[in-house]
Amino acid sequence: MSPSPREIATRLGIDQLAAAQWLYRTIAFERYFARGYRFGQRFPSPSAAPPASHAAKSDLERYAESHTEGPGIFKWQHYFDIYDRHLARFRGQPVTLVEIGVAGGGSVTMWREYLGEQARIVGIDIDPACKRFEQERVEIEIGDQGSAEFWDRFLREHGPIDIVIDDGGHLPEQQVTTLESLLPRIAPGGVFICEDIHGPFQPFHAYVDGLTRPLSSIGFAGESYPAGPLQRQVASVHRYPLLTVIERTATDVPAFEAHRHGTQWPKDWAEA
Repeated sequence: MSPSPREIATRLGIDQLAAAQWLYRTIAFERYFARGYRFGQRFPSPSAAPPASHAAKSDLERYAESHTEGPGIFKWQHYFDIYDRHLARFRGQPVTLVEIGVAGGGSVTMWREYLGEQARIVGIDIDPACKRFEQERVEIEIGDQGSAEFWDRFLREHGPIDIVIDDGGHLPEQQVTTLESLLPRIAPGGVFICEDIHGPFQPFHAYVDGLTRPLSSIGFAGESYPAGPLQRQVASVHRYPLLTVIERTATDVPAFEAHRHGTQWPKDWAEA
């Protein structure tokens, strides 16, 4: 049985009206989450097969497909288009990319070739044997991504980061610790990518749900609302099959405003 508004008010130290509003919002949130999940599960089949894609493959995909010998690359095929969509603007730029999870060692070289000669690649792995993959413009650091202390030391030693790709241990606590340690310190305009979030109820999905709710903490049109720290620093969140991308704002957005343009309005709007 759900607690009553009186019980909620006592637990949270708020009045009963606020408790009733909190309970209503919680029930509505859960109901709509369940409704959306059910709709996603039974999403209608297309009435006709979508046309086959004739888009040219990205340089990343061509690189991976042509890589038949040497250090291994192991990525879901649909990732390559997503990478290219969010990272193409960094090509030829003096950027730093950090990839967590070196494993076979092939992807750090892939990023070096894709981003160009000005890019610096830093691979992170818990296995000391991965140091063998160091090469020109590719550094390998050994450490535990689940340790906030490791990330504090890493950031002091390596300076600003532009791109983070979390392909590490894939445990929710590791993913959350990595995001909380790095996302606030990624350079403006940078990108954070978390891979391999398997399963609809993997807890990292719930974490991203909670993290992104404050982005919409904005009132009604016609007023100005100061932007909070998250809103000023996170431009967008993209959720793909198995993968989440968070983009940092490139320029500061100190406030949200909605202005009317034009002169013709419904009567009730004109008087509001």
